[in-house]
Amino acid sequence: MDFFTKILNKISSVFSSSSASAPKTAAKSSAASIMPAVKSEVKSNEITMMSEMTDEQIQIRQNREKYFDYVKNPNHKVQKNETLEKIAKKYNVSMYELMELNGLNDKSVLRLGQSLKIPPARKIKNVKNLNDIASAMGVSPEFIKRFKRIEDSQNLPDNKFHNVPYKDSNGVATIGIGHAVKSGEKQKLTDAEVCQLCVKDLLAAEDSIKHCIGKSTYEKLPQSVREALIDMVFNKGESVITKSEGLAYCLKAGKYEAAINKMTYNIASKTGKEMAGLSKRRLFDISVAVKGYKGGKIPQSNINTIQNVYNRGIQLLRQECKEKNWNFKNQLEAYNKEVQSYFGNLVKIKLVTQ
Repeated sequence: MDFFTKILNKISSVFSSSSASAPKTAAKSSAASIMPAVKSEVKSNEITMMSEMTDEQIQIRQNREKYFDYVKNPNHKVQKNETLEKIAKKYNVSMYELMELNGLNDKSVLRLGQSLKIPPARKIKNVKNLNDIASAMGVSPEFIKRFKRIEDSQNLPDNKFHNVPYKDSNGVATIGIGHAVKSGEKQKLTDAEVCQLCVKDLLAAEDSIKHCIGKSTYEKLPQSVREALIDMVFNKGESVITKSEGLAYCLKAGKYEAAINKMTYNIASKTGKEMAGLSKRRLFDISVAVKGYKGGKIPQSNINTIQNVYNRGIQLLRQECKEKNWNFKNQLEAYNKEVQSYFGNLVKIKLVTQ
């Protein structure tokens, strides 16, 4: 037994000494495998966006509060069958702000009699024109003008509005700047009321973005990316972020070049099909987002995405023209004209013979 005990002790001491030196080797190996992966995240030729706001942009954001009054709300006790959405609507507040104030999330279950803090109701004031809309939203006047033109299908001058309902290209009753008319809403608006309604709709889009990516992430976004997201959510709702795979992650990680490559969602809610018009709208959004690059130099990956979205849009347009018996040549000319207004000669335009 003594002989075997000595052998076992000898083996034990060998393994013990090996394991004692192992951590240094393992640590070195671990560092070697991790560090290159981290470095590869930053490409040497990557073009960065303008992360620092200009003095004008800072002033625009600081001026936002001049366009709102706040009315204090009492606490609310949850009643039977009430939801966060119903409670937010009752007090005319953002559901996102209601959730944030009470430490709730999408999975939270309300209890009967639960006391909720209600954020102050925000009332819009001093909004009478497009410049006021831009100031109230903390965005550039250029973006608001482009946004209005695309909602108006470029049929109205910048200082003219749809003061009464009209049917949009999809047959939806619409008023003002792209506002779908709901039951019980006014059927005739002044110019000031149109502008105030637009701010209300854009604020709802902004709140939805914050809900998806978080307020802190939203506040850090470059101005151009923020504007692009506002239009995307105004156009397609919150789902345009949640259904665009990887978009929220890229935004939270500050990978804006990659995020722009994710701004391609073109599926209609009603039909579940891709639409040429939505491809064109995403091209508009990308054109807004890429304005934030330093020196105006757009990365090749974004250029490739632009071309791919355009190409797919033309394929869809051809199909839609066949289905609806439209003149493809006329539709293509109009499509190309609008896309070229976004990007100039950056996109390789398809001709009717191609």
